[in-house]
Amino acid sequence: MKSGALNGIRVIDFSTSVSGAWCARMLADFGADVALFEAPDGHPTRRLAPFDDTGASVVAEYVLANRRSAVVDLEQPGGLEAIHAAVESADVLVCSSLPGELKPLGLDFGSLNQLNPRIIVCSITPHGSSGPRASYPGNNLTTAALSGWASINGLRDRPPLKPGGLQASYCAGTMGYGSVVSALLARRKHPTGRGQFIDISELEVMTSTFAPALLTSQYQDEPQSRQEKVDMSTGPVPVKDGHFALTISRPHFWRDAMNVLGLDDLAEDPRWATSWYRKAHTEEYVGRAQEKLADWNKMDLFDTLAALRVIAGPVLETDELAENVHLRAREFFRSPDGGGPELPGPAFKMSATPSHLVRRAPRTGEHTAEALHEFSGLEESAIDGLLAAGVVR
Repeated sequence: MKSGALNGIRVIDFSTSVSGAWCARMLADFGADVALFEAPDGHPTRRLAPFDDTGASVVAEYVLANRRSAVVDLEQPGGLEAIHAAVESADVLVCSSLPGELKPLGLDFGSLNQLNPRIIVCSITPHGSSGPRASYPGNNLTTAALSGWASINGLRDRPPLKPGGLQASYCAGTMGYGSVVSALLARRKHPTGRGQFIDISELEVMTSTFAPALLTSQYQDEPQSRQEKVDMSTGPVPVKDGHFALTISRPHFWRDAMNVLGLDDLAEDPRWATSWYRKAHTEEYVGRAQEKLADWNKMDLFDTLAALRVIAGPVLETDELAENVHLRAREFFRSPDGGGPELPGPAFKMSATPSHLVRRAPRTGEHTAEALHEFSGLEESAIDGLLAAGVVR
């Protein structure tokens, strides 16, 4: 791997979830040497649709990039010993197994800490490793529901909606990355270089970011509900070639936006400069403004308003996002150095220790011998024996 902020850090990705895989991917992007130890049937993300022309999961190609893959069968003698040996030389282990599943294998934090007191174990699960629901399974849909996010998404007369895609997983994985970096710093400061256990609940990640709706409910002592309808005061509305968001938060935003739309009377009347007045009289301006908005192309309107420092946003479709000139200029989309599909990212840039996308997602077991030698310290003859016995593949 190229040099990065985490160069020299060795990570075992023992996860089976998108959130765990994303945490490990971010660690790898910033220089950590990450080995994915997966079961013989492969990481579960490899079976997530959609699939590319080769039959590979698009999700797996994204979240499993930048690491090596070793297939180890823990149900056979020798497989568990290989994992334990790898732990002894590792700095971090990322996992996503429910509480109780790892202890019989000696892969719980207490057991791993005995093998390697410096090990940092980052556990990312739907509900955390403690509490009455810790053993419950979950996914992005259940997390959206339990965290409250679904309760405010959509319209009041329609069912609640979850956030699109795998947002709970990516948010939890990002939290995992940040917490691992914090734990690495804490370990460096500790007199004995002690590791620690990181317990991340996808539910708590999403609930902690459920603001301002949750905070508003706490202060007003009443639940927040979904919007009754969507108009320009609450969300994107139609324009000539799509949709556009123009939610006004400051008096000069209102004045300049209304002037651009040719509604000079609304722009210059001081009553409309206050948000409480606009909220109380939406029926008097929303129809007129939306009629004017419908005459604009979204990017033309965006550029015009941005020049006046008015905050607004065109709703980009996925094909438009991929060709967005701003993202392209910032080199947001990248392909692995060794070849592979173009992928989004990184989410942030570091001037001295930037991220690097070195490897495409590995095929299942593509680096088994290599990873077992480097991480587990096994000699070639021992690896050959495990391969012959079907313990590793």
